[in-house]
Amino acid sequence: MSIESILERILSDAQSEADEIIKKAEEEAKKIIEKEKSEAEEYFKKRLSEIDYHYKREKERAILNKRLEVRKNILGAKRGWMNKAFEEAFDRLKNESIEEYSTHIKGLIKSIPDVKDGELIFGRKGDDNFLKKLVDEINKREKTSFKLIKDREDFEWGFILRRGKIETNLSLESLFTYSRADIEQRAWEILNAGV
Repeated sequence: MSIESILERILSDAQSEADEIIKKAEEEAKKIIEKEKSEAEEYFKKRLSEIDYHYKREKERAILNKRLEVRKNILGAKRGWMNKAFEEAFDRLKNESIEEYSTHIKGLIKSIPDVKDGELIFGRKGDDNFLKKLVDEINKREKTSFKLIKDREDFEWGFILRRGKIETNLSLESLFTYSRADIEQRAWEILNAGV
């Protein structure tokens, strides 16, 4: 499975979360706006005879502040839901079965252009025997000559590819860090279209 496939899966999960976030946010915003509008109108009807230019200006300012407060709350909720979507996608991948993990690792290695050798340093997932078999299978299937390094890195999922002094970090944490900005930008464009 390629990085693009993983990213598409993450983006798909994020899109589903985004759609749900938008729906919930719109419903919540409608309730809040209706409630606040109703309260504001009731208050001002009781004191209509006392309102002069100063009070009219105060009403306009109060409504604007309420709208800004509601918008701020909606944006905060969207941020929370987006963070939750990323956390859930991260946890799903981190806790996937060893078979799914194997498939993703093979896809990541296959997606690295023009690299047929190097040292692979894995994180904590998978035992030494599993990782040896995985690297042997990749080498055989892809006609590569990767070398498994026995030392482990302090991350759960993925590996570091070392070629001489150059290291490419393909841990789950690294993949999420580097791809999150792009995915988040697209999600925010969708989420904030109606705000």
